[in-house]
Amino acid sequence: MIRDRGNIKWTSMMLPKHLALIKQLKQEEKQQPKEFAEWELEELQQTIEKAYALQVNVELLLWNNEQFEQPIGTIKSINIKTLILETSTSVKKIPLQNIQSARLVVDFYD
Repeated sequence: MIRDRGNIKWTSMMLPKHLALIKQLKQEEKQQPKEFAEWELEELQQTIEKAYALQVNVELLLWNNEQFEQPIGTIKSINIKTLILETSTSVKKIPLQNIQSARLVVDFYD
């Protein structure tokens, strides 16, 4: 079996300009909002609904103003286009289209 190392084996033959451009391209790819498949949207919706029904903390990954944010809080209400998230310091009104992922946060000390 051939053990291929991918781009690693070619970096010694690349010019520094090319390496910088490849690194920049990878950074730009990380800074793009995600396109969702239908099953991913359903999973995201189920997680949000579960967090709202149980009134547990949820960590959201948001794409806002060309950057990612990760607020943690309790969902107080869900509208057709917005979600109200109460964090420890404020209450945020979040457009549903900005949500990239959601994860329930379990507190073992409660």
